[in-house]
Amino acid sequence: MPSRIIVQRRFVPLSPRQAGSTLSHLLGVAGIEQPPQIWLGSRLLLALTVALIAFALPPIITYATSSDIGFGVPGELNFAFMIGYMLLAAMAGFALVLTLVYLHLYYIVHDRTRRVEEVLPDFLLMVAAQMHAGLTPFAAFNAAARPEFGPLEKEGRTIAARSVGTETFTDALLQLADHIDSPVLRRTISFFENGLRSGGKLANMLETAAEEIRDLEELRKETVLNTRTYTIFLIFILIGGLPLLLAISTEFLGIFSKMQGEINVDSVKSMGNMLAPSLNLKPEFVNQMASVIIVGTALLVSIFVGVISEGKVLFGLKYWPPLAIVSYLVYMGVKTFLHAFLSVFT
Repeated sequence: MPSRIIVQRRFVPLSPRQAGSTLSHLLGVAGIEQPPQIWLGSRLLLALTVALIAFALPPIITYATSSDIGFGVPGELNFAFMIGYMLLAAMAGFALVLTLVYLHLYYIVHDRTRRVEEVLPDFLLMVAAQMHAGLTPFAAFNAAARPEFGPLEKEGRTIAARSVGTETFTDALLQLADHIDSPVLRRTISFFENGLRSGGKLANMLETAAEEIRDLEELRKETVLNTRTYTIFLIFILIGGLPLLLAISTEFLGIFSKMQGEINVDSVKSMGNMLAPSLNLKPEFVNQMASVIIVGTALLVSIFVGVISEGKVLFGLKYWPPLAIVSYLVYMGVKTFLHAFLSVFT
């Protein structure tokens, strides 16, 4: 309770106050019942804590390792650069936490939407069966709200409670689309609401809608299967081909630089200037660029996988860290093997 009071006092002015704010909508479609002020305040408190820790890391690392990480060694510190590094680390930590919080909320919304869309046809068929048995639309909807339907069961109970109060069943049903971010569900609710107002054969309409939703889901799964070959090919290139080529390039550059440093200049000129041109690239720089290339390529591949599988760019970002780590480990493994193998001959 004390932590809740602190969060309320410190961060309530920073959070959205209006009921229809973007944060309130995101928390609603994610199924989070925590007040937006408390939810946002606790995340901001976590981000500030991480920022403070990141702010203190540069000098701690410098004094612990007695090494120069950009602003000198202990005893010869450039305090202007050190403060700049500390501020940059704090801002990076703060932004990283907020980004992870948003992505976590985004994945919760996506997972909840996917679970609703998977059981929606069965739910509609259950409502249609109850209506064929002689129940009214309200009673059929309430009877179909069962635990096996996941989020639909909870939202169905909420709609039933509102319908017996001051709201009509139609008005309460329309609010369901505000709690679940699913275009398929919104179209189905609009279809059902129009049927209620026009007095059509609702049971048959719901059965037809359920069949169409299942057909669309099968079509989506078939599309994903047809494009999975391209996904596997890209992941194979990222994990196998790219690390192999980069490892060969860095090892060749290292051997070439070593040979160039050991050979006498006069003897080089007598060999027809084959090794005479000086090499400006250092193996350390090429090794760093290889790491950047691996991380950047992993990001592009993960985005491509997310677009193919779910049609959303952010959905693929969760594959970025594992793909980058595996690709980098393969790169280091191949590089170590080549270095040990070529050292026998060089």
